[in-house]
Amino acid sequence: MKRQRRLPATLFSLAVLSAFLSLNLTGCESTGASAGRKWAGPSVAQPVRSEAWQYRTDAGKSLLSPHYVIHTTIEDEKFLERLPQVMEGALTQYQNLAPDVKLSDRPMECYLFSQRNQWATFTREHTGMDAKVYLQINRGGYTIRDWFVAYFIGDAGTYSVSAHEGWHQYVARNFKNRLPPFLEEGCATQFENIQWDANLPRWNLHFNANRVQKLRLAVDGKYLWPLEKLVTMHAGDVVGLGGEKIEAFYAQNWAFVRFAWDAEGGKYRPAFQKMLTETAAGTAFDPTNGQVHLPPGAWRPQMVKPILEHYFGMPLDQLDKAYQAHVRTIAFEKFNEQWQAN
Repeated sequence: MKRQRRLPATLFSLAVLSAFLSLNLTGCESTGASAGRKWAGPSVAQPVRSEAWQYRTDAGKSLLSPHYVIHTTIEDEKFLERLPQVMEGALTQYQNLAPDVKLSDRPMECYLFSQRNQWATFTREHTGMDAKVYLQINRGGYTIRDWFVAYFIGDAGTYSVSAHEGWHQYVARNFKNRLPPFLEEGCATQFENIQWDANLPRWNLHFNANRVQKLRLAVDGKYLWPLEKLVTMHAGDVVGLGGEKIEAFYAQNWAFVRFAWDAEGGKYRPAFQKMLTETAAGTAFDPTNGQVHLPPGAWRPQMVKPILEHYFGMPLDQLDKAYQAHVRTIAFEKFNEQWQAN
C-alpha cells in the first residue's frame, strides 16, 4: 500500500502513552459523572449491531454504529459494548471543538486487536516501509490515512487511545487542509480523559491531570519550548528525545488548545474555531497568496507562524506571552481547583 501521509502527526504512543496511563486517571468509573459541571457526553446510547469478522485465523467481530465500523478480535463483551459509545460520543466532542465541519457519509473504520502480535502483523501488512516506525510503539496505536489501528492495553487505556486517535481519523477524513501537527496533537489530547455514567462515556475537556502534571514538571525543570519553536514541531521531532521532553511536547500542545479555548474568558475561542473550520473547509488563510501549492496533507513549518498571527490577530511573540501566562495558570493556580472538582 502507498506510503501514508500523516506519519509525523500521529506517533502519539511511542513513549508518551504509558506515562499518562500509569497515573490511573483516565477512563475511571464515576457514578453520576454527568452531574459534574463540566462533564458532557451522550444522553442515550447509539445503536450498534455486530457481524462476524476474522483476521487471518483469529475470529472477531465488526461493530457497526452510525459513524463507525470497528473491527476487533477482543472478546470482552462489556468492553465491546462500551467501545462504540466511546467513538460516537467522542465524535460529538470533536464536532463541538471544530464546529460546522461537514461529515463524510461513509463510516470510519477502526482496527482494534486483542493481542500485540496481531496488531504487529497487520501493521507490517498495511504500512509498508513505515512499519518499522510503527512497531516501536509499545502501548497504544496510530492513525493511517482515515482509519486507526490499536491493540488492547486495558479498558481505560484503550478507550483513551481510541478517543485520541479518533480525532486524527476525524481530521484525516473530513479536513481538506492540514492543521499544523502541534495543533492537531493538541486537539487529540483533549479527549483522553473519559469517565462513565452507567454505560455512557463522559468527557471534561478542561481537565487532564496527567497533562497538567507534565506541564508543571516542564515549567519547574525549565524545559518548556517557546511557542515559536513548538509550532514548527511534529511528533517525529521528539521521539528520539528523553521521556520528559516528549511528555512536555504533548503537555504543551494540550495547553495551547486549552489557552485557545479558555484563556481570558474565551477571548481567543472564536478565532481558534474559525481556524479549525476553515482548515476543514479548505479555505484556511494562505500566507503565500497561492504562490506555494502543497499536496493534500502536506505542511510547511515556516507557514505556521503567519497563519497563527492571522487568526489570533497578534504577533507570535505577543501570543507567546499570553500563552506562557496561561500555561502557568493551568499548571499551578487552576490545578488544585480542577482536581478537587473532579
